[in-house]
Amino acid sequence: ATVISGLELAKIHPGVFDAELAADTLLPEAQRMQTLVEDLLLLARADERRLTLRKEEMALGDLAEIEAARVRRAGACTIETDIGPAHLTGDPEALSRVIRNLVDNAVRHANSRIGIEVSNGNGTAVLSVSDDGPGIPQSERRRVFERFVRLDSDRARSGGGADLGLAIVAEVVAAHSGTVTVNDRPGGGTTMTVALPEHFNS
Repeated sequence: ATVISGLELAKIHPGVFDAELAADTLLPEAQRMQTLVEDLLLLARADERRLTLRKEEMALGDLAEIEAARVRRAGACTIETDIGPAHLTGDPEALSRVIRNLVDNAVRHANSRIGIEVSNGNGTAVLSVSDDGPGIPQSERRRVFERFVRLDSDRARSGGGADLGLAIVAEVVAAHSGTVTVNDRPGGGTTMTVALPEHFNS
């Protein structure tokens, strides 16, 4: 709607269509629309069991470090990390998206800090992303991974997304034969934990 109204305004009043309108309004909305379409296509492929993943030897910690550096640059909150070695076979692009979605979700709901941890044990790579926000009630912890779900709590404050981020996390993790769980963070808040086998069956 924003893109259409901007273009209609430009059609009626060509003089108002300038670089500022394009850069500050139309381009961000078009990019948001592109992300939404890509998310919906990914979920549609997952529904049809056509979610194709690459298999590459990779270090989960390296991907986590990249996301930690990204959010530190944004300066939205304090980022605490405890990243150890964790190697596995997986799709680096898809797992980067998992980490980014979890981190963005944590930042959106944190009061002041988030934590990112990576560890490895018994043939399993483990990623945990925590925040010191309002937490998620036990009864709602499965629902947060459903599509278009917004909880009726302070945690449901939206940053303008379409509420597909955690649904994508669940689908990509499942495609890697892994699990994702939600628990309380010690001291208050939420911890989301992804456990991935060193090798997955596609």
